[in-house]
Amino acid sequence: MRLKRLQVENIRSYKNLDISFDSGVTVVSGVNGSGKSSLLEACFSGLFGSKTLSTGFVLADMIHKGETKAAISLEFEQGGRDYMVEQGYRVNPKTGSGSSSGSVLKVDGDILVDQATQTYDAVRALLNMDEEAYKNCVYIRQGEIDVLINAKTKDRQRMIDDLLQLGRLEEYRERAGSARVGVGRIKRDIEWQVKNIVTEIEKIEIEKPHDKLNHSRGRSGRIQSNIDELGKKKDAAKSKMDKLNTTISEYSALSITKTSINSQITEFNGKKTAAFEEIESIRNNILSKNKTTQETKEKTSALKRDIGFEDGDSDIKTVVGEMEDNERRARDNVSTIENKRKLLENGIAQKRESVKDIEKQLSTISKYIQKLKTDVSSTQKEIEKSDKSLKELDGKRQMAVDEVEKLGFTVEKLDSIDDIMGLLVDQQKKLHGREREISTLIAGFDKSIKKSKDLLAKGMCPTCGQDLKGSSIVETTASDEEQKLKFDGELSDVKAKQVEIDEKLGRVRSLKAHAKVIADWIKDTELIHSKVETSNKSIADYNIRIVDEKKKFGELEGRKSGLLLAIEELDRGILELKEEENVAIKVHLKAKEFLSIAKKIQENIFEIDKLQDHIKQLDDKIVGIQNMIGHFESQINERKERLVEVDKKMGTIDIKEMQTNFKQFESAYKNIGVQIEHLFREKGEVQKDIGRLETEINRLSLLENNLKILKNKSDYLHAVYMDAEALENMYMRIRADLRSRNIGALDAVLNEMFSFMYTNNAYSHIKLDSEYNLTVYEKDGTTLEPKLLSGGERAIFNLVLRCAIYRLLSLGVGGISRGTALPPLILDEPTVFLDRGHIQQLIKLIDMMRDIGVGQILIVSHDESLIDSADHVFVVEKDPVTNTSSISAM
Repeated sequence: MRLKRLQVENIRSYKNLDISFDSGVTVVSGVNGSGKSSLLEACFSGLFGSKTLSTGFVLADMIHKGETKAAISLEFEQGGRDYMVEQGYRVNPKTGSGSSSGSVLKVDGDILVDQATQTYDAVRALLNMDEEAYKNCVYIRQGEIDVLINAKTKDRQRMIDDLLQLGRLEEYRERAGSARVGVGRIKRDIEWQVKNIVTEIEKIEIEKPHDKLNHSRGRSGRIQSNIDELGKKKDAAKSKMDKLNTTISEYSALSITKTSINSQITEFNGKKTAAFEEIESIRNNILSKNKTTQETKEKTSALKRDIGFEDGDSDIKTVVGEMEDNERRARDNVSTIENKRKLLENGIAQKRESVKDIEKQLSTISKYIQKLKTDVSSTQKEIEKSDKSLKELDGKRQMAVDEVEKLGFTVEKLDSIDDIMGLLVDQQKKLHGREREISTLIAGFDKSIKKSKDLLAKGMCPTCGQDLKGSSIVETTASDEEQKLKFDGELSDVKAKQVEIDEKLGRVRSLKAHAKVIADWIKDTELIHSKVETSNKSIADYNIRIVDEKKKFGELEGRKSGLLLAIEELDRGILELKEEENVAIKVHLKAKEFLSIAKKIQENIFEIDKLQDHIKQLDDKIVGIQNMIGHFESQINERKERLVEVDKKMGTIDIKEMQTNFKQFESAYKNIGVQIEHLFREKGEVQKDIGRLETEINRLSLLENNLKILKNKSDYLHAVYMDAEALENMYMRIRADLRSRNIGALDAVLNEMFSFMYTNNAYSHIKLDSEYNLTVYEKDGTTLEPKLLSGGERAIFNLVLRCAIYRLLSLGVGGISRGTALPPLILDEPTVFLDRGHIQQLIKLIDMMRDIGVGQILIVSHDESLIDSADHVFVVEKDPVTNTSSISAM
C-alpha cells in the first residue's frame, strides 16, 4: 500500500490542506504545537473514521473550532488499483456535538460502499488489520512508542497475535469452547429431565390406573340403572299428585267464588243504605241554601240603598262600568299630577348632581393649576443644574486635551489610536513567541552541550562503547556552543525590542483613556443640551396649560350659578303640584269606594243565581239516587241465585280425603327425589375418579413419548459435544503451532535487526519466549528486562521491536508475501527521549527499513536532524493570530 494524497477541510488546526506523498522517506518538520501530529491523525481518521478517537475525546474535538462541517479525503494505491476514502463530519451549533455526515470508499473512481460501517469493514479487509493493529504495527504514535514493552503479558500476547493473524484462531477456539460448554449444559439439563420422567412413570404404573378405570366404569353403570328405576316411580307419583291438585284447585275456586258473591251482596246492601243517607243529607243542604239565598237578597237591597240604586234603574253591570270609568279617570288624574311632580324632582336631582360635578371639576382644575406651577419651578431648577454640569464637563475635556498634547498627539489623530494599539499588540505577540522559541532552542543547546561535555569527560560512549577521541561529538559540541551564542544575542535584541514596545503600549493606553474622556464629553454635552431644550419646551407648555385651565375654571363657575337659580324655580313648582295632588287623591278614594260597593252588589246577585241553580241540581240528584237504589236491589237478587248454584256444586266433593291423599303422594315423591339425588352424587364421585384415572393414563402416554424424544436429543447432544471439544482442541493445536513458528521467525528477525543496530555494543542478543516475553542478554550473559533500559535505549529497543514485527509481516505470515498490502511505516515524534547518539541510531534504523524494501516511511519530528536522511521534507507552521496551520514543501 502507498499513500498518494491527503485533503483536509476544518480538521483540528487545518482549515484547508492538500498534500501529496511519494515513495521513500518523508519528514514533516515544525516547532511543537504547530500541527504536525494532526497531519498523521488525519490520515488515521481517513482510514478508520471515528474508531480512531482516543478515550476522553469526542468527534467535535477533531473539528476546527467555530466550524460546523469538516472533511477528510485520503487517496492510496493498493494492488495496482487506486482507492479513495472520503469522511465527512458535522457539528450541531446548538448542542456542540459532532456526528458523521458521510463515509465513502471509491475504487478507480467508482463508489464501492457509501456507509460508515461498510467503509470501515472494507478498509480493514484491504489492510488486513483494524485500527488497534494499525497503531501497534505501522503507526507509532507520540507517547506510545513503548506500549508493547510496558503492556501486561496477556495484552502483549493479544496485540502480537492479532498482528500475526493468530487472534482469529483464538477467537474460533473460544467460540468452540463456548459451544461445548453450552451443549454440555443443555445435555445435563436433558439428562436431569429424563431421570425425573422415569421416576414419574414408575410412580404412575404402581397405582395400576387401567384396572381401577374398568372397575369405576362398571360401578357407574350400576348406579345409573338404579337412578332410571327410581325415576319411573317418581313420575307415577307426580301424575297422581297432578290429578288430585286439579280437583282441589276446582274446589278452592268454588269456595272463593262463594265468598266473593257474599261479599258483593254485603257491598250492595251497604251502598243501598248509603244512598238513603245521601238523600237525607241533600234535602238538609237544600234547606240551608234557601236560607242563604234569602239572607243575600236582603244584604243586596241595603247596598243598593247606600249608592242610590233602584231596581228600576239600569242593570248593575252598566252601573259598575260607569263607576269603573269614574275611578279610572280619578286615578289617571292622580298619576298625571304625581308624574309631573316626580319629573320636577328628577330635574332638581340632576341639576344638584351637575352642581356637585362642577364643584369637583373646579377642585381638580385648581389642584392641576397648582401642580403645573410646581412643575415650572422644578424644571427651571433642572436647567440651572444642567448649566453647571456643562461647565464641569468643559473643564474635564480641556484637561484631557492638554494631556494628549503633552504626549505629542492632537485630538484629530485619536481616531486611529485603536489601529496603532492593534499593531503594537501584534508586534508584542510576535516578539513574545520568538522569545519563547529562542529560549526553547537555547535550553535544548544547554542540555545537549552539558550531555556532550559529560560524555567527553568520561571518554567513552555508553551507547556504542567507542572511544570519543576523534569522534564527531567534539565538533558537534563546538557547533552547539556557537549556535547558542548566536541565539543568546538574538534573545537580548528581542527583549530590548519588547521593552520598547511595552513603553509605547503604555503611552497608547494613556491616550486611549484621554480619548475616552473627550468622546464622553461629546456625548454628555449633547445629552445635556437636548435635556435643557426639552425642559424649556416643557415650561412653555406648562404656562399654556395654566391659561387654558383658568379659562375652564371661569366657565364652570358661570354654569354653577345658572343651575342654582333653576333649582329654586323648580322647588316652587313642586309645592303647587303637591297641593293639587292631595285634592285628586281624595276624589279618587271616593270613586274607588262607590266602585267597591257596586261590585259587591254584582257579586251578591251572581251568588243568588248560583245558589238557585245548585238547589235545582240537588233536586235532580235525589231522583238519580232513588233510581240507583232500585238497581242495587236488582243486583242483590241476581247474586243470591248464583250462590245457590255454587253450593250445589261444592256438595259433591270430599275435600279432606283428597288433601290427605295428596300429602301421601307428595311425601313419596320427595323421598324418591332424595334417593335419586344421593345416587347422582355417588355417580359424580365415581365420574371424578374415572376422569382422574383417564388423565393419569394420558399423562403416562405423554411421559413415555417425551422420554423417547429426550433420549434421542441426549444422544445427539453427546455427539455435538464431542465434535465441539475436538474442534476446540484442533484450534488450540493450530494456534500453538503457528505461534511457535511465528515466535521463531520474529525472534530471528528481531535479533538480526538488533545485531545490526548494536554492533560493538555491550549487548549480545534478545530472547523471545513462547509468551512473547522479551529478555535482553549482555555480552557476559547477564539478563536484563527491557523496562530497565535507559530512556533512549528503551525507545530504540521499542522501535526495533516494532520494525521487526513490520518486517515479519512484510515477509508474509505462512510464506505468503504481504509487503504491498502493508501501510507506510509511520513514526510520530520518534526522537523524544533520544540524545544525539541515539538519534544517529534512529537514522540508521530508518535507512535499514528503506534498504530492506519498505516503500514509504512517514516521520513527524520537531528535530531537524532527521531531515538529512529524508527523500522529501515538509514544514508545518501555525499562525499565532488565527491559530491555523499550513504546510509547505522544502
